[in-house]
Amino acid sequence: MRKARLLLAVVWVAMVLALTGCGPRVYNNGTYKGVSQADDHGYAIAEVVVEKDRIVSAKLTEITELGVPKDYAAYPYAPAREANAEMSKRFAGRKDANADTYAGATSSSSKYKEAVAFALEKARKSPEIKTAYFEGTFFGKSKEGPQGYGIAWVAIKADKIVQVRLEDVTSQGELKDWLTYEYAKALEAKHEMEKRFTERNSAMVDAYTGATRSSTSWIEAVADALANAKIR
Repeated sequence: MRKARLLLAVVWVAMVLALTGCGPRVYNNGTYKGVSQADDHGYAIAEVVVEKDRIVSAKLTEITELGVPKDYAAYPYAPAREANAEMSKRFAGRKDANADTYAGATSSSSKYKEAVAFALEKARKSPEIKTAYFEGTFFGKSKEGPQGYGIAWVAIKADKIVQVRLEDVTSQGELKDWLTYEYAKALEAKHEMEKRFTERNSAMVDAYTGATRSSTSWIEAVADALANAKIR
């Protein structure tokens, strides 16, 4: 009789927990930042507020291929502007990042979803991903200076840098045209620094002699990309 009562009590508690959603928490409460993978059109950032295993809010930002936040007040493609506001609403109240994509802005929606998913992984009490970095290609940018700044796409697999692409952005906000650029040392440095980052598996490499400014900006950009890819 005592065993039967104990069994009923256990079943009753389980039912109450199921109905009230008071089981073990999946996420820690707090605000978490996720950065999506980058392509030649940029990437997305999500600042996600989590409370009681639900997304309370998700602030979404898209960054261009030059490392500059999109100005939606002036952005010409209406679906992308609309998706920025609508996707934030679609994530609110969810336990995951699997919101419906916004019609006409599939690429932006997918980047937002990935950024939110990465933010939620950072919030997990028990991580599902055991590596130090997310896998994929991540973007980084150096500080801006009078002559422009450096940018980098860093591909990571199993915590290893497998490929790096470096570019310079001029003070006019345009990608440097390497075919017409007169200073040969800078182009030499670009190719050599890409190799050094990969071989060293780190942003901490020596600058290329004769192209210190470009080298330093690329070191900063690769370090920024690795920070964007880092899970914890």
